[in-house]
Amino acid sequence: MPLQLHPPREYALLLTGLTLLAAAAWFDRRLDPVYSPWTGNYQGDEINPVDRLGYTTRDERAGNLADFGLYGGPTLPLLLSFDPVGRSHYPTVLLIWLQTMLLNFSLSSLIKNTANRPRPYVYTADWHPEQLLTRKDRAAFLSGHAANAAAGSVLFASLLEVYDRPLAPYGRILAVGVAGLTAFLRVKAGKHWITDAAAGVLLGGAVAGAVVRMHGRGGSGLEG
Repeated sequence: MPLQLHPPREYALLLTGLTLLAAAAWFDRRLDPVYSPWTGNYQGDEINPVDRLGYTTRDERAGNLADFGLYGGPTLPLLLSFDPVGRSHYPTVLLIWLQTMLLNFSLSSLIKNTANRPRPYVYTADWHPEQLLTRKDRAAFLSGHAANAAAGSVLFASLLEVYDRPLAPYGRILAVGVAGLTAFLRVKAGKHWITDAAAGVLLGGAVAGAVVRMHGRGGSGLEG
């Protein structure tokens, strides 16, 4: 079924995203100073057994490579502008893309600003115990890179299937590859725990899937 637009729903989704973004900013400004929780490697009781399998040493190369997922994942749906069928539905595709990325970013930001989880590199032995954590230092949960990569790639795969494009059979493989590799690289970079990266992939994929399903249920017949 072609994706359809229903004005009240479209406004509601955009307003929801903006409201969540405002809430994330509000929580961020209310935060009290956060200090380093521990100085030893994997000594804190708050680190679960799964996350102990990850990395705490910073790997800048892995972190830089993960940026391809951060920006490349969300860019994938926009490639439909080069496809004849996708181009004919592009206004709808563009609106759904905007809603998906706005909701994903606002939810990711809200969760980060309420969880306040220290990043793995804070637990290394060379980290000063009295050092005040910056906003970036306590933004481990969840991985925004993984969420963005998953949201963009899952949306792209879903749109390929909806419009029955030749590459549709490979869309899901691409989505798993982009999201999975980005999540791994963020863990390898020492920026996120394993559960942070997994939660980011789940959030991004869930948001993209939910938005597409909403628009597949019919509307006012305003097809792109």
